[in-house]
Amino acid sequence: MRGLSLDSVLWLAGILGELILLAILLKRRIYKTFPVFVVWLSVTLLLEPVFYLLVRDLTHDTYLKVFFALNFPQFLLELAVLVEIAINVLRPANRSLPNGMLIFFAGAALLAGLVGFFFAAHLSAATLAHPRPYILMSTTMAILRLVTFLLIAALSQLLGLGWRNHVLQLASGLAFYAAVTLIVELAHSSLRAGPEYTQKFIALDHFRVLGYLCSLTYWCYSFARREAPRKEFSPQMTQLLVSISGSAKRHSVAARSLDIK
Repeated sequence: MRGLSLDSVLWLAGILGELILLAILLKRRIYKTFPVFVVWLSVTLLLEPVFYLLVRDLTHDTYLKVFFALNFPQFLLELAVLVEIAINVLRPANRSLPNGMLIFFAGAALLAGLVGFFFAAHLSAATLAHPRPYILMSTTMAILRLVTFLLIAALSQLLGLGWRNHVLQLASGLAFYAAVTLIVELAHSSLRAGPEYTQKFIALDHFRVLGYLCSLTYWCYSFARREAPRKEFSPQMTQLLVSISGSAKRHSVAARSLDIK
């Protein structure tokens, strides 16, 4: 009964946190900047009661199939959230970046996804509670969230981003939850079958939920505060964009001259 009581408390805390965050996003009109994130949060909020009711009424195998089917659209939405974050980060530089650079960034994101998938496939194993496809999706998305945050954090000074910018706060919350998810999934994979397997699995999964609650709390606090204005590009970033644009123009002129010949 204690485990069930703790599950119920964590579930209710998650629902409450998501409701508060959604209310903040709507009241402060942040949904205009992050519409995909709001959709993802709304879908998550709607599916939480469904998962909670299904786990009581369905058999274990049937629940796993339904769980995977309902989570797959969520993973696609989460991937769209990462794209939305990238667009918001690069938006001030869009006019300065050549079209080829946007394709390059898209290709780099696809490469990161493939690397994350194969890394997850190598490390993750199926458990009694979750089938292998779910483990692969969950671990791959966690790696993508971490990679996205690390890239933004590394370029934050060049791109004029501070820790009070909402896009960096959104990415950092996702990254924290991703780190907790990776640790939990790796710990799940190392569990050995035995009489205490289920108890250990549930206890580890509670840490994952607590990580999500921490991210929700951080987002509520961050988005409730006024966002700091984005800084102007640093001289290094300005010089980099100028050099990229100049190089792209030279390549374009060279290509046209070859076509004429």
